[in-house]
Amino acid sequence: MAKLFQIKRVNGIADDTVKAKTGKKWEDWFKLLDRAGARMMDHKEISQYTRQHLGLTQWWGQLVTLGYEQDRGIRQKHQRGSQFELDRRKTMVAPLETVWAAWHDRQTLARWMSGVNFEIAKETPGKTLHLDWPDQSRAVVTFSEKDGKTKIALSHERLQSSEEVERLQEFWSAALDRLKVVVEG
Repeated sequence: MAKLFQIKRVNGIADDTVKAKTGKKWEDWFKLLDRAGARMMDHKEISQYTRQHLGLTQWWGQLVTLGYEQDRGIRQKHQRGSQFELDRRKTMVAPLETVWAAWHDRQTLARWMSGVNFEIAKETPGKTLHLDWPDQSRAVVTFSEKDGKTKIALSHERLQSSEEVERLQEFWSAALDRLKVVVEG
């Protein structure tokens, strides 16, 4: 028996929202894709089908495709192709120069991210860092400043499992919280 007031959410978007934007609830989209044989299609084919045959915009087509793949067990959460990735964002009340220096000064780095061995593979000063990890994964950190606040957008890519994503989500959340304390202190 279905639960009363059960709301289906996919990628954090509720049934009511997807229906308001697309005209159908999640399960309605999923049934249409099942009937079209989407289980036998790759990601690109499903996304293309949602746009060409179901009339979705590129953005909603991509979202419905990802939701379908996750719901049907074709794709796991955080999966991109055959690998996984995670994203984290943090805003700090500190100038960009201070936050940037905290990633480069070994003593400061040790205060908020000790015991991690990574190499800076590439950087654009004051804008991006590409960090290579020993497990062959890569973290890309993007920096921007506005009104004395620095925003960090971090993407950790080339991960091998959803369990690794969960472990690194906790790691990065805690590390960025510590960085915030260091640069705002």
